[in-house]
Amino acid sequence: MEIQVERIDSIPLISLDGRLDAFGAEQLDEALKSAITPEDSTVVIDMANVSYLSSGGIRTLLAAEKQLKPRNGGIQLCSLQSYPLKVLAMAGFDQLFAIWPTREAALKHTRALLSRREVKVQWDRLPTFTSSGARFTVLETSHDEAVLKVTSDISKVLYARLGDEDICTRRFSETEYSIGLGALGENVSACAPYLGEMITIGGTMVWLPTDGHDTPDFLIAQRDTGEVTIFTGFNVALDGPFHDLIVMVREGETGMTIGEIYATIFEFARKHRPAFKGLLSLALWADVDAVYSSGVKISPIKKFAPANREMIMHPDNIAQWLDISTMPKHAGETMVSLGMGLDLQSDLSSLDRDAINALFYLHPANVGNKQMLLHNHGVIFKHMPWERTPDLDEAIKRIVTEGEFIDMRHLLDNTSVSRAVIGISYIAEVLFEEPTQIAIAGASCPGWNETYERITRKLHHDCSEVLLTPITGGYSGSLVFRVNAWDRSGRKEMPFVLKLGRWANVHDEIRGYEEHVKRYIQNNATQIIEHCKLGEFGGILYNFVGITGTESKIGSLEDFYRAHSTDEALAAFDKLFRVVLRAWYGQPKLTELSLYEEYGSFYNYEAIRAYADSHFGITPNQEFIELPFGLGQAVNPLYFAEKIMPARSSKSVSVYQASVHGDLNMKNVLMDEEANMWLIDFSETEHAHILRDIAKLEAVLKFESFAITSEEQLRALVELEQRFLDTKSLSEIPQLPYSVSIEDPNVRKAFRCVQRLREYANVVTLLDEEISQYWFSLLWYTLIVLAFGSVDEYGKRYAWISSALLCQKLL
Repeated sequence: MEIQVERIDSIPLISLDGRLDAFGAEQLDEALKSAITPEDSTVVIDMANVSYLSSGGIRTLLAAEKQLKPRNGGIQLCSLQSYPLKVLAMAGFDQLFAIWPTREAALKHTRALLSRREVKVQWDRLPTFTSSGARFTVLETSHDEAVLKVTSDISKVLYARLGDEDICTRRFSETEYSIGLGALGENVSACAPYLGEMITIGGTMVWLPTDGHDTPDFLIAQRDTGEVTIFTGFNVALDGPFHDLIVMVREGETGMTIGEIYATIFEFARKHRPAFKGLLSLALWADVDAVYSSGVKISPIKKFAPANREMIMHPDNIAQWLDISTMPKHAGETMVSLGMGLDLQSDLSSLDRDAINALFYLHPANVGNKQMLLHNHGVIFKHMPWERTPDLDEAIKRIVTEGEFIDMRHLLDNTSVSRAVIGISYIAEVLFEEPTQIAIAGASCPGWNETYERITRKLHHDCSEVLLTPITGGYSGSLVFRVNAWDRSGRKEMPFVLKLGRWANVHDEIRGYEEHVKRYIQNNATQIIEHCKLGEFGGILYNFVGITGTESKIGSLEDFYRAHSTDEALAAFDKLFRVVLRAWYGQPKLTELSLYEEYGSFYNYEAIRAYADSHFGITPNQEFIELPFGLGQAVNPLYFAEKIMPARSSKSVSVYQASVHGDLNMKNVLMDEEANMWLIDFSETEHAHILRDIAKLEAVLKFESFAITSEEQLRALVELEQRFLDTKSLSEIPQLPYSVSIEDPNVRKAFRCVQRLREYANVVTLLDEEISQYWFSLLWYTLIVLAFGSVDEYGKRYAWISSALLCQKLL
């Protein structure tokens, strides 16, 4: 285990490289003892290069956590590989430790944590004023902009006109502070009938299901994985800081109502806050005097709309639709709440009238209030000790995590509290966030499903419209699209590429990108900017450095190859290997490697065996096979794979290793109209034998870029194959023989490109001209063709014969 200890902004940072087993745990324990000083309350541990974790390692991490916990701190783990993360989950510690996706995220959180703790507030020296029998103390905290983000329109709730198309998903991290109408569940159809009053606050979603039981439910999200999301038909989320923290304490016997609190703050803002435009948001931690509330009893979807077609607040409907409680409740308990208020005495000309109408409505139980419109939801807990605090965020999170939950309601304006810490955000703008509209170019898209649609919406939640144009899909069954998207202001964004598929494949690709491409290939122009998992499926969103503009057209190298001349295809391959992959192969490392072991495990080998048995009558027990066209005997590829390669696995040679893509087919190379080029799909990316990618492309060109239509054509191809395998070194580039008739221009084009690939193979291996290493790589990608559903019988016979010829070369 290699351990590096450093300090960044006074934060101890320990980077690990190796196995965190019992021995590594002892090394880490010593490093922690030397790194953590009595003044430290937290330490960041970067585990990006830790591939193995055992209980011994967990025990050391737990000891550090226990050491720092009394200091109101702990350890911050980051950049965990999949296996250590699975071990933590299995042992039940994934929820105990703070785990961050990147080092930067862990450091950012730690800095914020430390800065909050360093705040020393002298409350008795802050500005104070009195109003309505209460004393207010003001702490100014931020000048950054705050906005409200609105999903849907409250009028669709008031008239029960919500359809499935109006119900969208929101991640917990997108709605840290929000109120509205929502539900939790597996999908839209499961949630729609139970939409009710909701609030998200302090990392928790609390809602009142409209199932007839009048019992709120809640979910505390310790970590936003994206797998569980909020379904909402109307939501207002605060995006921005608290500008002021106000501590309110009553001076008499009577509590202060929410309406009075808003009125007091409105008056204060008009006098002292020039940025106040008449709209603000309030978050409260308060001791309750009396709660008066209401709640929707029926989900306001089209199916349940009132028969009289009037709004649910209509006198003929209100008793059926609303549960209004005029009896005071929950005196002496603790409440956290969120809401927004509109000051009708302020100049509202700078606010969008449609935005105001989307936020507020006149509640029939809030009578006599002509000076403001309010909308507040609150969560009630068993009493917890109240205190003045400059960190309202942390206090709310502590309450919702540790408190004993009692109730959640839509708060009426006459709800009163005896004391409160109030976070005030002066709203600069209201932004509409209608559900993202998704369209797919073309008549149909086989494989598209509801889960893919939900994933696409999650990845483009800040877009109003997304147009998906299919690009040639990958061999794993994934869907790949060029994405044209428009933001919520109507501006067209730069093109992206979206890939959807099984989560196992998506996860491997993210791993390859994070652990290899992003780390070692710093100037890689492809970036994974977002990913999402829903059940068994997932999605990746790519963007590309160097793309020319919003109107750029992106397609695959496969499409380009089929549509362009041989010379143009050769120029594209030149750019791929001399420009794009130059950084990948630029610093090869000479390594002792057993190529028999490196290439000894064939992907989907059982399918290869089954095809050889059913179509050729060949089993692994046969050492030699008879080849057609008078070629005589050759080594059976199955015998070579199962008998010879394992027997020679200890035999090593010196070869070059480098970063290799691992699945360099032409579908995984994207191009725009300016011939800019980018790679995607890093699920097989690793540090390996440098010739892998070149051999992969040769196999693609020979077995997948043209059709074989006759026995005579197959014979000519096999003769051509012999010529291309009859070379003694990598520097000997095979030539297209005049003696072989090549009538199909697609075949000539493919072998011209194969010639160019052989030139690249000679270049990347520097002075190592040993040809057998290339035969190993080529065999690995040739024999697997027998398992491809996309290759016909002629193509598989060609691959089988080629595999036998390669095995004969490697004897």
